[in-house]
Amino acid sequence: MNASRAELNDYIRSSTDPRGECIALERLFKRLAAGTISGSVIAQKSTVAAVRASGTVTLIYNDLAGNDTVTIAGITITCVTGNPTGFTQFKKVTDLATTAANLAAAINGLTTLNIYVSATAAAGVVTVTAHQSGVVGNSISLTESSATPTGIVVSAATLTGGAGGIVSAPVTYSRGL
Repeated sequence: MNASRAELNDYIRSSTDPRGECIALERLFKRLAAGTISGSVIAQKSTVAAVRASGTVTLIYNDLAGNDTVTIAGITITCVTGNPTGFTQFKKVTDLATTAANLAAAINGLTTLNIYVSATAAAGVVTVTAHQSGVVGNSISLTESSATPTGIVVSAATLTGGAGGIVSAPVTYSRGL
């Protein structure tokens, strides 16, 4: 029997528990080795410890205005001075630290974004960190749009500093094809 893409995806699924991923892969490899399914596995190895990419969003309180935006991985979050209507908005309040914490909470609460990154805030700076370790995080975009040039300042056009991960050429292992 050939394993369907859905069946293979059932084996290789995201999990907050890495042991679950290892168990799922172990079951997949055992079935391939036993010949109960046929398929291919492409493997690559890394000899370098993977590092997560990150970037910063610095809020300049006096210049920050309603409708200023930060966009991460193509998802825009807008500053508002009233009550936010969802996680696509963060509220500018009477102090910088709380305003930055509001932005971090919006990033972490937005389900279309928090699958890629997480955020922390300290002293008016929000640090955005990729969940996936390695160079892949360096492709996550990070941009801003401010009424004044300095209401929101991002560290770079993408997250940076992601390193490691895949360093070898891919090797394909096939069984029963």
